[in-house]
Amino acid sequence: MKHMIHIPLLTLLTIGIFALPLRTQAAPERVLIIGDSMMEVTAHATKLALDKRSGVASKSHTSIGSGLARLDVYDWMAEAEQLVKGFEPDVTMVWFGTNDRQRMQTADKGVVELTDSAWEEEYGRRVGRIMDILTAKKGAKVYWLELPVMREEKMTEEVAVINRIAKAEADKRDQVEFFPTENVLTRRPGVYSPMMIGNDGRPIKVRDFDGIHLSREGADRVAEAFVKTIFNSR
Repeated sequence: MKHMIHIPLLTLLTIGIFALPLRTQAAPERVLIIGDSMMEVTAHATKLALDKRSGVASKSHTSIGSGLARLDVYDWMAEAEQLVKGFEPDVTMVWFGTNDRQRMQTADKGVVELTDSAWEEEYGRRVGRIMDILTAKKGAKVYWLELPVMREEKMTEEVAVINRIAKAEADKRDQVEFFPTENVLTRRPGVYSPMMIGNDGRPIKVRDFDGIHLSREGADRVAEAFVKTIFNSR
């Protein structure tokens, strides 16, 4: 009869722990920042924050008055393809939508209004397409920023539609994350907040005078939250 070798349970557990594959995500080395006028100041703030990280290259590309509703005016799909090809980002920070609250020309249903279900279908298709372009590189990640509450109630309702569509498309894709901004730009959920309390306890202005865009302080808050997220709060 063969002798049985008894291995202590603690040893087995230790072997098992070390045998497990390490599931760590490498820190991004190339960060792309794109979007419309909403991203203009935020892109600058984010680049400055990323410059403090060694070994990180960043590139920003914004276009005022552009978006996904009028690709005939500015073709973001073609631009995104060129940016991915030339820069090969590990992470892309995206902010679109403030200029997309308008009718769209579709290939099969003609011109559709924002209130039409066909508009939502077409806009979702465009959002999904650019997400796929930006995640074509293996392991690439996209953070699609939530549009914040606007001062005007009608505009808030319109951007809520855009947010809902963008989140739905992001949820379909493992490499895309819908990035909330309300928690850093509003004092109460769903309430427009031109002022916030800063990290030092003093009030700061986070929104521009137009009730839409961000102030520099607001952009800094979004940039800080984004950079902490992509580097896992390191």
